[in-house]
Amino acid sequence: MVGNEDETRSWLKFIFTEENLDNFSVKILGNSEKGDGYVGDIVFVHLITDNADFPKEYNLVLKCSKRSQALREKVPIEQAFTNEIYIYNTVLPVFTEFQHKHGIEKPFDSVPKYHGKLIRENVEVLVFENLKSIGYTLWNKKQSLTRKHVNMVVTEYGKLHAISLAMQSQQPEEFEELSSGLQDVLKMFMNSTAVEGMFTRSIYEVYDLLKGDLDDNILITWKNFGSQVNFIFNDMCEGSDVTKVIIHGDCWNNNFMFKYSPDNESLPIKVAMLDWQMSNFSSPILDLSYFLFTCISEEDIEDLDDILRLY
Repeated sequence: MVGNEDETRSWLKFIFTEENLDNFSVKILGNSEKGDGYVGDIVFVHLITDNADFPKEYNLVLKCSKRSQALREKVPIEQAFTNEIYIYNTVLPVFTEFQHKHGIEKPFDSVPKYHGKLIRENVEVLVFENLKSIGYTLWNKKQSLTRKHVNMVVTEYGKLHAISLAMQSQQPEEFEELSSGLQDVLKMFMNSTAVEGMFTRSIYEVYDLLKGDLDDNILITWKNFGSQVNFIFNDMCEGSDVTKVIIHGDCWNNNFMFKYSPDNESLPIKVAMLDWQMSNFSSPILDLSYFLFTCISEEDIEDLDDILRLY
C-alpha cells in the first residue's frame, strides 16, 4: 500500500533536505493502476512550497516498494529497489563525470531527473521528475515501436554500453569497484519461490496455444527453450571471455518515454529509460536482444543488420 499525503510529505521532507525544502504542501494526483507493478507502486505528486514571494513547484513521481511482508519474503523487492538506487546514486553520476571529463558532445543522459531516495524498514522510495509534465509520453505497449523510435533507443544503448567499455580500458580498478556494487536481481527473481518456473510455463503455454497453427519442428524448437531459460538468461553471460558492460536490463517498450518534435508529433527527439531494477554487469546482448525482439515490428526486423550497425 502506498503512503497517504502525510506520509508522502514526510518522505519528501527527508529526501529534499539538501534543497532546504521545509514548508511545503503536497497533493497526490494519482497512483499506478492495480496490477501495474509487481514489486512496487507509482505515486504522482504535486509539491508546492509555502513561500509566497518565490514559490517553487515540483511535479514528481514516487516509486515505492510493496510493503507486504509475505511478498517481500518470497520476492527480492528490497534488492530490486536498492539496485536501482545504486544506479541513480552511484553509477549514473560516475558515468556523467566520465563523459564530462572526456568532452563527449552527445553524452548518454537518457534518464529522468532523480531527486533522491528513502530507505526505511520495509519501504524503499525513489523520487523523480514527472516526465509527463515536460512533454514526455509512453508508447502504446501493445504496439511495436516505429523505426525512428528503435533507432533512437539503439543509439542510446550504444552510448550507455560504450561508457563501460571505455572505463574498463582507462580506469579498470575504478570500474571494477563500480560494477561490483550491482546485484543480479533477475537471477534472484528466477530463483524465488514466487516466480519459479514462470518463464518455462509461459513457453509451454505458447506452445499449447500455437499447436496446429505452426510447423511442428518450429514448435518443438520453441518448446525446448523451456529447459534452457536459465542458460539463456544466466549461463551464456558468464565466463572470462564474455564482453560485459553495465546493462539497463528491462528493455520492453513500457520502460521508455519519448519526447517529440514540436513541429512533428511523430518524430521522437529524446528518450528516457525507466526502471533500472534489473540492471547488472552482463553481456550487452541481453539489452539488445531483449529490446529488439520485444519492441521491433516484423517489417523492421528485416533491417536488423542496419540497426545493429547503428548501435
